[in-house]
Amino acid sequence: MKLYLAPLFATILLAGWTVTNVEAQQSAADAHVAAAKAAVAPKTASSQPWHSFDGPFRQQCAKPRENAQPQEVGPNVPLEKGEAAKLVPTPFEKWYTPPVKVFDNLYYIGTKTESTWALTTSDGIILLNTNFDWVTTSLLEELRMVGLDPATIKYAVITHAHSDHAWGINNLKNLVPGVHVIMSEADWNTLANDNTPGRLKPVKDMVATDGQKLTLGDTTVTLYITPGSSPGTMSLIFPLKDGNQTHVGSMIGGTTANVARGGLQYFPDTPTMLKTYAASAARFHQIEDQAGADTIISIHAALDQTFAKVDALKSRAPGQPHPFVSKDDVDRFSTILTECAQAKLAWATNE
Repeated sequence: MKLYLAPLFATILLAGWTVTNVEAQQSAADAHVAAAKAAVAPKTASSQPWHSFDGPFRQQCAKPRENAQPQEVGPNVPLEKGEAAKLVPTPFEKWYTPPVKVFDNLYYIGTKTESTWALTTSDGIILLNTNFDWVTTSLLEELRMVGLDPATIKYAVITHAHSDHAWGINNLKNLVPGVHVIMSEADWNTLANDNTPGRLKPVKDMVATDGQKLTLGDTTVTLYITPGSSPGTMSLIFPLKDGNQTHVGSMIGGTTANVARGGLQYFPDTPTMLKTYAASAARFHQIEDQAGADTIISIHAALDQTFAKVDALKSRAPGQPHPFVSKDDVDRFSTILTECAQAKLAWATNE
């Protein structure tokens, strides 16, 4: 009996430790989900529907599917079905939304789903993301509709190397030859090595560094490397003008996390990806606080209900608050991203 008792006792201890560990991981995940859920709705009674982040919460805090198949990686991996579909122009009526002046120095010229912004300065325009190649020409025409000249675009900042942000780079360069495109080193490498079609792969231009300040005329945009959606995702802080008031815009460069995409391995494994993403989200949240960011400028209109705020802006009476301005929104949105990433990390390390 003595020969079998010790191994049996060790097995019982190991099983007990495993159950305890699983419970601890689940408890940690639940705590992070609860913290994210607490940030969904504002505490003020005068809030509007667009102040609620129920959609982002449900998207970001969804528990990953078990036994999900990893994406293929390798030099000959074809475009994913969804990505291949993005090479075909969407019918005009399905993507078009009129351009709109959101701040005195910021215009929305994106589609119904993919956001492209024009930040105006005393010496030209800084374009924030380019969208798909087939829509870039139309978006530049939208600039003319709001009285801006596309030829004055001096820079295009690409927040991350995905199709809906970067595939329009070459078309933009053809239309505005003098424009400089800015992206992180890691994301230039991503576009060079993933399965983006060759005709859409841009020639490397300006390389952004973490904390770099891009100044054009009277405006400075600060660029931060916040990997997660891609290996070199960038998030931005920049000034906004509303009459005699000034505000600070925050653009989080990516809200999804990817281990692999486009046939390219982004991170070694899921825990590494989630640790990187969570650290980026937490760090940029601190940057927002330090910068006094009070306005979300999103890369996808659905994230912050951009169009609901645009509608409110159209009927805004003199002296009323700007619908886009809310420091509480900035804080709660980043809290959701950070806490949900930590929850996913707890789930992942329990597998």
